[in-house]
Amino acid sequence: MSSTQIIRVFPNEQSQLILEFLGQEYRIFDLMILYREMEWKELAYPQHQKAFIVSEDEISWPGSGTVDARFLYERSKSIEIDRLENQIIRLSYKNQAPTSENKHHHVYGVYLAPYSSKPFRVGESIGGGMADRGGGYDFSLADLQEWPEWKKHFELSGCMWAVSLIDSLPTDPVKLIELLIAEACRRNGSPENA
Repeated sequence: MSSTQIIRVFPNEQSQLILEFLGQEYRIFDLMILYREMEWKELAYPQHQKAFIVSEDEISWPGSGTVDARFLYERSKSIEIDRLENQIIRLSYKNQAPTSENKHHHVYGVYLAPYSSKPFRVGESIGGGMADRGGGYDFSLADLQEWPEWKKHFELSGCMWAVSLIDSLPTDPVKLIELLIAEACRRNGSPENA
């Protein structure tokens, strides 16, 4: 077993934590373990799942409790690096309906896939349901900044807050991604204060 020192954590959109331990060992932890076994009922809600504090030795959820790195390591599963590419966190999404395209559902969204070579994922859903319209694109940081519509898309998605971070840290993508994740967790996908 590797060291149980926690290097990095991010919550995905499936009620799981992606854990990076010392030595570039990646593991995936199901938050429903804490919900069921420790009866931390608040963790049934994404806004509480993402409101955690990390140190190299533990993760704590204010109002719920703390688990140490060894517990997280032992109860998580190894995840291969190539499977990390599709692990995402929502930065923000917002329904702009009614629009000329749809009266009820015209949602813009921005997601982040931190372990992908194209970590910025933008999408648009028109109509909702199985036969919705819209689409999406994956961008590297450089490609995103070259796309003329990126700031408008971020605005429509309710995450203008991310634009200022991207504009201020274009040469340090690792730090930028960490800051975007931290702010997305703080906001929990809410477009408030966009």
